[in-house]
Amino acid sequence: MTGRLALGPSGQRRSVVHLITKRLVIVAALAMVAQLILVTLHYGLDGSRLGVRVAAREAERLAEHIAPGPDGRPALTLPDEHADRYRNHPTAYGFQVIDGGGRVIGAMNAGLFTVPLPEPVSAPDLFWRVIPGGHTRVLAQRFDRIEPNLLICVVIAADPDHIAWGVLAHEVVDHVVVPMAPLALLLLAVNVFAVRRGLKPLAHAAERARQLNARRGGLRLDAGESLPREVHALVSAINAALGRADEILRFQREFTANVAHELRTPLAILSLHLDELGGPGAAAAKRDVQSMSRLVNQLLRVAQLEGLAAEPSAPVDLAEAARDTVRRLAPLALDQGRELEFENHYEPGGSVIIPGHADAIASALRNLVDNALRATPPGTVVTVAAGPGPVIEVRDQGPGIDPALRQDLFERFAQGDTRTRGSAGLGLAIVAKTMELHSGTVTISDGPGGGTRFRLSFLGKSNDSA
Repeated sequence: MTGRLALGPSGQRRSVVHLITKRLVIVAALAMVAQLILVTLHYGLDGSRLGVRVAAREAERLAEHIAPGPDGRPALTLPDEHADRYRNHPTAYGFQVIDGGGRVIGAMNAGLFTVPLPEPVSAPDLFWRVIPGGHTRVLAQRFDRIEPNLLICVVIAADPDHIAWGVLAHEVVDHVVVPMAPLALLLLAVNVFAVRRGLKPLAHAAERARQLNARRGGLRLDAGESLPREVHALVSAINAALGRADEILRFQREFTANVAHELRTPLAILSLHLDELGGPGAAAAKRDVQSMSRLVNQLLRVAQLEGLAAEPSAPVDLAEAARDTVRRLAPLALDQGRELEFENHYEPGGSVIIPGHADAIASALRNLVDNALRATPPGTVVTVAAGPGPVIEVRDQGPGIDPALRQDLFERFAQGDTRTRGSAGLGLAIVAKTMELHSGTVTISDGPGGGTRFRLSFLGKSNDSA
C-alpha cells in the first residue's frame, strides 16, 4: 500500500486558472442577475418611474416621425405600423403634437386627455400627471430641437401592447448589460492575468522539481523570499520531503555497505578453512563461498554507485579504461582456459574523453567481462573493443541470450541463462546503473560470429578522426 493520493487521470485535471476563471464567470453572472432583480424591483415597486419611462419612450418614437412640411412648419407623418397601436386600442393609447404656437399638428385619441395640458411657451421640460381614480398617465415633453416650445403629449390608460416590457428590457440593457458586461470582462481578463502571473513561481518550482534526481542527495528547490506565501509553504514542504528522502537513501546505502563489509571477512576466512580441508565437498563449498563473495562485492558496489551521483566527475579515457580492464583480467581468463583480447578502433593517438567516474566504468566492464568469461566455452576468445566514438563493446562466443530475456536483464537480481552465467543477478544491474550515472546506454545484441555483444554508449567528445 502506498501513500499516494488518488488524483485521477491527468487528462481530467483542470488548471488553477481554469478553476478561478470558471468561478469568476459564475460570480459575474450572479452579480448581473442580482442587478437585474434590483432594476426590476426598482421599477416594479414604483410604477410611476416605469410609467414615465414608457411614456417618454413613446414620445421619443413620435418625435422621430416629425419633419418639416411643405410650408416649412413641423408635420407629423406616422407610419401605419405605429398608427395601428392607436387605432386598435383607442381607449388605451393617445397622443397630441402641439407646436410652439399652440396649434395641434397631429393627434389620435385625444379624448383620453382629461387633464389640462400646459401651454407650450410656459411648459416645463417634462410634465407628468397620474389621473386620480385610475391608472391613466399623462406626459408632456418639450422637443426644442425640432422647434422651440414644441410639445409631444402622450396618454396611456392601459397597456394591451405591453410596451412597458420593451421599455423595461431596454432599461435592463442600459443599466445592467451595457455597464456590467464590459466591466465583468475586464475584471475577468485582469484576474486571469493576475492569476497566471501569480502562479509563475509555482510553475518554475514544478519545473525545477521535475529536473531533480531523487537519487542525488542534498538537492532542494529554491525557497527565496520572492515566492508568495502559499507557494513558499509548498516549496518548503517539498524540501522537507526531499530531506527525509535523503535520510532514507543515506540509511539504505550505509546499511548495504555495512552488511557487505561485515560479510567479506567471514567469507574470506571460510574460504581459507575450506582450502585446508580439501576434498570434493570442500571444493563445492568453496565455489558457493566464492559466489557469495561475488554477491557481497556486488552489493557493496551498488551502495557505492548510489552515492557516486553526488560526487564531481573527472575526465575518463575510454580506450585506457578498456585496456586496463583487459590487462587486469587477462590472468583470470588464462586460468579459466579462455583468452581475453583488446581491440582499439581509434586512430593512432586518438581517444574519447568523457566526464565520468573511472572506477565505476571499470567496475561495469569487469562485470561484463566476468559474465562473458563464464559464458564463453573454454578455448574461445572474449573481446573488449573501444571505439569508434564514445563506445566500448564486450563480445563473447557463448550460447547467446534469449531475446525474450533481454528486456528485464538489467533489473536487480534478474538473470539470463543461469546454467551458464551462474550470477546473482546484480552484475548487469550495476552496469545499467553505471550507464545511467553517465547519461549513457547499454544494449544487448547477437555477436557477428555468434555469442552476445554488450555495447556501452557514452556521451563524450572524441579527439579521434574515425
